[in-house]
Amino acid sequence: MKDILRTVWIFMIVFGLAVSSGCVGERNEASNASSTEEIQIVDSAGRTVMIPHEVTRVAVSNRYNMEVIRSLDAMDRICGVDYGIYQDRDAYEAFSLDQVIGNTQGDLNYEKIIELNPQVLILPGNAAWEDAEKKLSPFGIKVVVMNPYYTDHFQELYRLAGKIFGKEDKAEEFISYFQEKLDYVQKQLADVPKKKVYYEYRRAGTTTVPGDYFYKMVEYAGCDNIFKDAINTNIDLETVIARNPEAIVKVGEEDAPPRWQAPGEAELAARKERICMRPGWDQITAVKEDRILMMSQYLQGGAAKIIGTLYIAKFLYPEYLPDLQPEEVFRHWVEYYQHRPYQTGHTLPAFHAEGEAK
Repeated sequence: MKDILRTVWIFMIVFGLAVSSGCVGERNEASNASSTEEIQIVDSAGRTVMIPHEVTRVAVSNRYNMEVIRSLDAMDRICGVDYGIYQDRDAYEAFSLDQVIGNTQGDLNYEKIIELNPQVLILPGNAAWEDAEKKLSPFGIKVVVMNPYYTDHFQELYRLAGKIFGKEDKAEEFISYFQEKLDYVQKQLADVPKKKVYYEYRRAGTTTVPGDYFYKMVEYAGCDNIFKDAINTNIDLETVIARNPEAIVKVGEEDAPPRWQAPGEAELAARKERICMRPGWDQITAVKEDRILMMSQYLQGGAAKIIGTLYIAKFLYPEYLPDLQPEEVFRHWVEYYQHRPYQTGHTLPAFHAEGEAK
């Protein structure tokens, strides 16, 4: 009887091990299948790209693309960045020089990218993504175009990033928050006569025209862009005098790269003074009436330039936008979405909690 029981007991153990082994095998197969499974995305260039279902290693170029990724709490997936991102140590101190994949989006180090072995390389549309795809596809590295520039395409941008990183819910939260602000501005300014505005980006005489990166940002703010009929973004400064804008919006400075750190009131005041001292500009209505808004490049570019839109709109039409508080939106962007300490000193005049320029 004991021999029979022993035989049954041994059989049960062996059978159990076999079943257990089979289950482990099934789990391993499922895990392997998951790691090789791909999903389909359509990137900002309209290309259909197959990427891994779970993206855990990404190299990225362009600081605005990095801001999108940080907004979705996906920084832990980044294994390589360009030098422009790396050098902003205040914002991106976590990256080492050994993780730099090139000087700029147009000057990539493909050997370093291959060495870092990302699953995906994210580039903006004005980078050499076709060349990157040709050189990296033999190594199984997928190239995805993400355009972080256009305010009117911010929903597509964030939904694309959300799908890449599996952060769809976070992307929808972001879209809802900022679309509400844009909708409010559009509703309140729908029947308001537009003010004539000259927009200048960094260099003297560099403006925005239809199709340019900043055009929709300015348009959404309720501006009558004095160069809406122009083709080239580089204009003659004397033409600004002739078109006599009611307001001027100046963003950044030629030799001042975008930084999380604020330039401060003194620096912005010096930039403004240089504008006012241009020959003949004392005859422009905007200068005579001191209707000049100075913004840092970092602030303007936040959330696909939606933050820039909100500040310009509030500056021009404060009486029509009582519930808009751009400074609070900026604070939320910096603290909640960029996980950085909030700083004042990104605009002149300064905006305060209630959103009014003082």
